Amino acid sequence: MVVAAIFNVGASVMNGGAGTGAVDFFHGFQVAIMMTLMLNLVQFTYWTCKLRRPGNTLWEVHGPTILVFLSFVLVNIQPLMILVIGSWKLCCAECAGLGLPATCTSTGFTFPPWPNAPADNPYRQCTGPNGDGGNVFWDKSYCTGGKYAIFPTVWQGWVIQVCATWGGYLFMFIGVFQATQLHKKLAGKWRAIRSGRS
Repeated sequence: MVVAAIFNVGASVMNGGAGTGAVDFFHGFQVAIMMTLMLNLVQFTYWTCKLRRPGNTLWEVHGPTILVFLSFVLVNIQPLMILVIGSWKLCCAECAGLGLPATCTSTGFTFPPWPNAPADNPYRQCTGPNGDGGNVFWDKSYCTGGKYAIFPTVWQGWVIQVCATWGGYLFMFIGVFQATQLHKKLAGKWRAIRSGRS
């Protein structure tokens, strides 16, 4: 997961800025790595719980597995959304801000036009999540590709980042600790150190 986060940082410092092929590649690669690692963690937790946890109900045996699976879903929401936004250029900006005629659409807002857009209708009308452009993560100033944000600049993006991503990592830690009994092992080791035993 650290490697996937490093790829996201790699995408953010590319000289070409947002919207370049390298940035789009890193977004896709990050999603692939995150999904692979998180699904492997779910499998590890499943087999650890199946072999080591006693109990009669699904929750008693596989409670940690369910938490880690929930973590898999939550942690991948933001990278998948960013991949979709970047792949389909879903950042709504004022027509003039994208170097287009000010009245390119009836609302005055458009997504960046496709490279090979049809000549009769090259513009994609939009309004953004708040009616003022942008998307669920960034305001309209990030739509031109000149700026690349590491953190969201609109409230919806912060809600997704805090609740989904950070909440997902919290579920992951709780599930892994419960499955491996790491908290009990650490507490036992601490007690042994405090009592002077090796």
